Amino acid sequence: MAPRQFTKERLYELDSNLHLVDPAWVSTQDNWNQSDIDEVADNIGPWFGNYYSNFNSAPPEAWADGYQYYDLWELFDRVASLYGERERYEALQSVHDDQLTTVEDGLPAESERPTAAYLSVSTDLSSIYLLRLNAPGYWNAHTRPLGAVDAFGDEEFTGPFQEVDMEALLEADPDVILALWTVTETFDFDGLKQNLRDDPVGRELAAVQNDRVYPQGTRWQGPLMNLFQTEMTAKQLYPDQFGDWPTYEDGDDYPDFGAEEQLFDHERVEEIIAGENL
Repeated sequence: MAPRQFTKERLYELDSNLHLVDPAWVSTQDNWNQSDIDEVADNIGPWFGNYYSNFNSAPPEAWADGYQYYDLWELFDRVASLYGERERYEALQSVHDDQLTTVEDGLPAESERPTAAYLSVSTDLSSIYLLRLNAPGYWNAHTRPLGAVDAFGDEEFTGPFQEVDMEALLEADPDVILALWTVTETFDFDGLKQNLRDDPVGRELAAVQNDRVYPQGTRWQGPLMNLFQTEMTAKQLYPDQFGDWPTYEDGDDYPDFGAEEQLFDHERVEEIIAGENL
């Protein structure tokens, strides 16, 4: 639902049993106040959401007292309970636990880990935004467990992004660049890599010279996306430990790894999705 369509009147029309939206976030939207939020909960259906666990950002002041933060799998746990899907949740949680064990056992010593910059960058390099790499919250559910060194030194900033320029990127000079929102047919990832090679500053970056600029999916991830993105990013950061991430061309599907190259059991996840062997 687009923000302009997110109105109390529209929710009355939909007459839903449940609203999967954080009421703290709703309070920041135009034409919503606390009485509206309470009215919807009382007359239509309850709210169920936890937006500010994104990177454990501060909720609106009126909601700050007692606001609870959860990680991605804790949130999924609660959604699964709400929908009566405990068996399926527990099966996927087991796959995730095994994946984390595989990753943790395979990680090199901290002194041998690469530096990484987690970026949102336009194809033409006109806008470059830095994201947190190891922050708490569900936005970093696939990068935080991998323990790479933030090339910007875990620099603190407000909001989800901090704008940087090519000179700042070169000063940090990451071993690896993770480019968010580029695994999609609508983004010219090949063009981004070529523009980095052509740029007089970009071509000096170690990540560019060593062909270690990698595509990323999205910060908005559920349990399935999290499993695949953790596997993908582990291979991008640590190819010697977890196997190379294949060369990506615009619009590629997720590669079909052999079982020996998988960092979680893909076939088991297929079974769980199908409701088999729970």
